[in-house]
Amino acid sequence: MVSRRVKDLEYAIRDIAVVANQVKESGKEVFHLNIGDPVIYDFKTPEYISQALAEATFAGQNYYVDSLGVPELRSEVCKYERKKNNIDITSEDILITSGVTEGIFFLLAGFLEDGDEILVPGPTYPVYFNYANFFDGISVEYELDEDNHWEPNIEDIREKINNKTKAILISSPNNPTGTLYSKKKVKQIINLAGEYDIPVISDEIYDQIVFEKQYTCPATLSSDVPIIGLNGFSKAHLATGWRMGYIYYYDPEGRLTELKNGIEKMARARLCANSIAQFAAIEALRNPGPHTEQMVQKLRSRRDYSYKRLRQIEGLQCVNADGAFYLFPEIDLKEFPKWDNDKDFTIDLLKETGVCGVYGSGFGEHGKNHIRLTFLPNEETLKEVYNRIETFLS
Repeated sequence: MVSRRVKDLEYAIRDIAVVANQVKESGKEVFHLNIGDPVIYDFKTPEYISQALAEATFAGQNYYVDSLGVPELRSEVCKYERKKNNIDITSEDILITSGVTEGIFFLLAGFLEDGDEILVPGPTYPVYFNYANFFDGISVEYELDEDNHWEPNIEDIREKINNKTKAILISSPNNPTGTLYSKKKVKQIINLAGEYDIPVISDEIYDQIVFEKQYTCPATLSSDVPIIGLNGFSKAHLATGWRMGYIYYYDPEGRLTELKNGIEKMARARLCANSIAQFAAIEALRNPGPHTEQMVQKLRSRRDYSYKRLRQIEGLQCVNADGAFYLFPEIDLKEFPKWDNDKDFTIDLLKETGVCGVYGSGFGEHGKNHIRLTFLPNEETLKEVYNRIETFLS
């Protein structure tokens, strides 16, 4: 017997990798544009951060640490968030997690049961769907309007709020669209959450990877609505495999105390996040290097090239990305009746060309008829990828 929780789990980003492995075993070259991991390309973990990790293990810091996080790291995260976003929090409002994924797990475990709902962007990162379902809750998509640069539809959010709604998720820059919510839209969501007495979850893992526009932290726009932030070191500090993230609570009126206490119990039950990675993360925050800025400069150039090429391919339409490292083109399936849906298209593209993207329906109903492609590889590789897609479609 296998539980429903396990049987119902799907994760398109990794599921497509199973097909990619089969294609690779057949002898065909595979271009992995499915996983948002900059470190497997030409973005390397800064040497001084890796050195801090090595020094921690050789110094004997290989033991269980505080379940809520190494105190010095929690203090540095607090300083970092206060300096970056000017939000009034203390180190007691910080919980160190094994990546943002564990933070999502903790939060949805704390919020959801028996059909409770969380409002998530459509499309969005599939872990939110998985964990909501895992805890017997429901993820309800609110529309990101593709015709309006994938901005959130505020009226759609309002229509979907009910007495089962436990939280609203803001994911900006958004995965998979790369859209940065405008300051106006973020404020409108916070106002709506305040009107219905609902907290906001803010997924901020890509907040340092933005291009022309200015990132707005939701907590800076709230005077009384509780904001729960999720962030980490995977993307901006190029340490994806270290699994190092954190939750922060911005809670001016103390309305999250019960939730916070419950999540801390869960953190104690799983012992602690990686100890030596935490000590290395302290060094990353105390001595920020130029690596994030350099990465963003490279990514901007690769985004510009990718956007230009995708727009030139007949049968694809694409909205440009404001941040992160994804583009999410729409496939005109009316023009290509060979494929019934985006999943069939994506798998056929992979088998025929070796180009591995992620089918858009894996990011929810609003992702249908799309494909997510990273623009992490260098321009020479990207050129080959788009040449193959163009030939495939022609």
